[in-house]
Amino acid sequence: MASSESAVALRRASFATAAAARPLTLQRVSWLYASVCLRGSIAPGELSPSREPDVDLCQGFARSAAGLALLAGAAVHAADLIQFEPIVGGLDRLTSIVATPNYPDTVWVAEQAGRVRLVENEVLRAVPFLDITDRTLSSGFEQGLTGFALAPAFPASPYVYVHYIRLDQASQVSRFRLLPGPLLAADPASELGLLTLPQGHPTHNCNEVRFGPDGFLYIGCGDGGPPFTPLHDPQSLAELYGKILRIDVNNVPIGQPYGIPADNPFVNTPGARAEIWALGVRNPYRFSFDTLNGDLWLADVGQSQWEEVNRVPAGTPFGVNFGWSRMEGAHCYPDEGCDTSSLWLPLLEFSHSVGCAVIGGLRLRNTALIALQGRYIYADLCTGRVFGAQTGDETQWSSALLGTAPRQPTGFGQTADGQLWMGSYGVGDAVLFRIVVVDALFADRFE
Repeated sequence: MASSESAVALRRASFATAAAARPLTLQRVSWLYASVCLRGSIAPGELSPSREPDVDLCQGFARSAAGLALLAGAAVHAADLIQFEPIVGGLDRLTSIVATPNYPDTVWVAEQAGRVRLVENEVLRAVPFLDITDRTLSSGFEQGLTGFALAPAFPASPYVYVHYIRLDQASQVSRFRLLPGPLLAADPASELGLLTLPQGHPTHNCNEVRFGPDGFLYIGCGDGGPPFTPLHDPQSLAELYGKILRIDVNNVPIGQPYGIPADNPFVNTPGARAEIWALGVRNPYRFSFDTLNGDLWLADVGQSQWEEVNRVPAGTPFGVNFGWSRMEGAHCYPDEGCDTSSLWLPLLEFSHSVGCAVIGGLRLRNTALIALQGRYIYADLCTGRVFGAQTGDETQWSSALLGTAPRQPTGFGQTADGQLWMGSYGVGDAVLFRIVVVDALFADRFE
């Protein structure tokens, strides 16, 4: 992605100045606050409220000189393999990060409040690409505009697709059309509702929307919450909660909002919802497709002990059952014997001694980060830890900690020129980061 050399130089100089000026005592105090406020906060309702930090204290720290200097990336853990370079700040609870080769200098960034913003040549455009804040409920930790996708042939196909929570608390998947004229923007008045799913709790709603390599739209829907006592059964084929859905938005029968792919696994199953492609998920907040081979990578947020990452190779028979609520990760739930013979067990997992809410990412292909080529990048929301999973033969995988983000990660995206960007959480003060391999950072003489 092209960027102004002078702007980058100015940004780096200001970061380096802040780092050099900060005394050791301030650095220690900064990291103390950061460890509590920026990497230690817990999603409400998921763990004990006593572990949640003081929101006012944390927001004040984030806006302070010490907090801003820390955010600038001035402090680096000695063992970190990656660093986080801020690109744009002052955003609201980032969710999706989307790019296309047809607009090589543009990145679409979704905000939970109900806006999709454009970052052009690494500068935030003042005018939103799409603003549906007037119809978006974003008061809950997981509510708001949480999924965004461009049509596969965009802009020849002038549509974008979003998932958001309506004011009546229902999950809504809708299509919007580009405005005519030179301004790259979608028309809020062009909304075509595709799928509406009532929600009875502000957690574990639908979230991600992604087009697969087959051209169909995939939608991730959680079990509806609340934690420990979900309102819906993710094992039931009669309902859409706790499922990955697959719909056809191009070949639509007259009078219907979408079509059903003929090879969906439960099309001919009596009593089953034909939209279901996979089942048995709790909160599949982020998933992605490998751009090289079409594999599905899906991270599912666990209940009280385990976080999991699943890989479904392209060509796997449809109808995969990821196991919730019979299993949490690769473990029976509750902790007693269960039949796993028909279940798809996770490729990777980590316990709640490591983190508390997995954030799915993507497998890096054609990346500018050569050292991370082929790795699957993912994170933990609560600790800020970012991991990379790698393999030598596509069968045996190992995962390693790459670094710890200065803000809570909420999603990843790859730019048209192969950069890896990361969104973060923050009400009005979220930051969009570029991930840089430390060796490359030092080679650029920015230390």
